[in-house]
Parts: sequence; structure tokens; C-alpha cells
Amino acid sequence: MLLGGAVLSLGWLTCGLVMIGRAEGWKACAFNDQPIGCRDTHSPDGTVRIVWQDGKAMTYRLEKQGFPFSTLRDSLGGIWERQIFVQGNAVFTNKANGNRIFVPLRPEANRP
Repeated sequence: MLLGGAVLSLGWLTCGLVMIGRAEGWKACAFNDQPIGCRDTHSPDGTVRIVWQDGKAMTYRLEKQGFPFSTLRDSLGGIWERQIFVQGNAVFTNKANGNRIFVPLRPEANRP
């Protein structure tokens, strides 16, 4: 019976790990006001990574912390201003080329 309990416990542990590793849904983001799904991840050092539904990705490293405005540098050297709104949505603006990224706080399925 002990072995059966161990197998059952291992099964529950495996289920828990699968749930933890599940990717969050695509967010309804926009690049230059054109809707496109994205996923964003944030690191403790302020780095933000955005993966687009079309397979492209970019990493933004924090240059200057602030609220509601911060300055980030993308992996190509571009400078972006990030504005975080009270509800948690973020807009990244590259003033040099006019590009604009909108990232909502949550995926559509998780919105209240």
C-alpha cells in the first residue's frame, strides 16, 4: 500500500508542476494601433520581454526607473518611454521613430 500512496503522491506532484508551467494566454496587444497578440514577462531587474504572436520577440532593459514613466532600451539600442496607467495597462513609445506598443495588464480571458 505504501508504494501505491507514493505513486499517487507523485501523480499529484506532476499535476501541480504541469499547472505551474502552463503559459498564460495571449494578451490583446497592439503595435502602432494594429492589434496583435503578445505575452510579456518581467524580471526583478526591470527587464521586460515581449513575445509577439507572429513569433517575433524583443527585450527591453530598464535605463531609468520611474512611475508612471520609465525609460527602457531595446535589444537593438532603441530608447522607449513606458507609461503605466492606473489600471495596470502599459504603453511603450519610441519617440525617435514614432512606434507605439500597447500591452494590457491581463489576457482577455482573465479580465473582470
